[in-house]
Amino acid sequence: MLYYILRPYVTFLLKFFIKRIKITGIENIPKTGAVMLASTHANSFFDAVLLCCTLDRRVWSLARGDVFKKNLAKKALSSLFMMPVHRLSEGKEHLGNNDDTFKKCIELFKQGEIVLIFSEGLCTNQTKLLPLKKGTGRLAQQAWLDGLDLKVIPVAITYNNFKSFGKIINLSFGEAIPKAELPNPTEDGVFLRRFNEILSEKLNQSLNWNFPKLSPLQTPFFTLGYILHFPAIGLATFISKKLTKGTVFFDSITIGLMIVLIPLYWLIVFFVVRTFGLL
Repeated sequence: MLYYILRPYVTFLLKFFIKRIKITGIENIPKTGAVMLASTHANSFFDAVLLCCTLDRRVWSLARGDVFKKNLAKKALSSLFMMPVHRLSEGKEHLGNNDDTFKKCIELFKQGEIVLIFSEGLCTNQTKLLPLKKGTGRLAQQAWLDGLDLKVIPVAITYNNFKSFGKIINLSFGEAIPKAELPNPTEDGVFLRRFNEILSEKLNQSLNWNFPKLSPLQTPFFTLGYILHFPAIGLATFISKKLTKGTVFFDSITIGLMIVLIPLYWLIVFFVVRTFGLL
């Protein structure tokens, strides 16, 4: 699977991309059993990349449905354990496909897997929580109606910037939403409203916008990696800024370019060193 090939490699690359990441509450993720990560979504696909590389357990992710249109993209994304969720803006005719995705999520919960859903639905480079959609609540509702022991974990991610290299990130995993504090899942509208109220409260409590000012000496691995790989990093950043101007995809495209450019850079350095007899 592409997921298992890329995950350790991208985890390594993130050390060049992130100056510092502060992770809190990771002990709230059970070692086994069904988990739904109900996450904020300020940074496009990079949010999913970050979470998949942070957790030891396999993570299935829900992603915008329009990126699955081409067969090659669909196969690649499926190999990364990603599933499509279609929005009204993509056309009403696609919304029925969400039923299949939600059924797949329930099956994954029955198998004790982790599913990542972005509860705000939309992605903007925002610095506050957006109104939550109903999808997270509906998935939890169905899982609990089916008698599953699903843990819903609020996940809050904040970034010190969205448009430049060298991130400082706060990543917080909250305590599971207490099922006992919710109305009976059979009470549809009441249940969903109360679920989103509790989830919003927990996410807002976890959002942390305090970022330290770090000198190069305080981030030695990042600093050394940046210096040694500056040509590849500089090229990736330059291309990404050109491609993603006015969008939310800078970090996603940059890390994607680094996946390709860093090995090429290593090969170039190797052949140059061999050519000049330095090895």
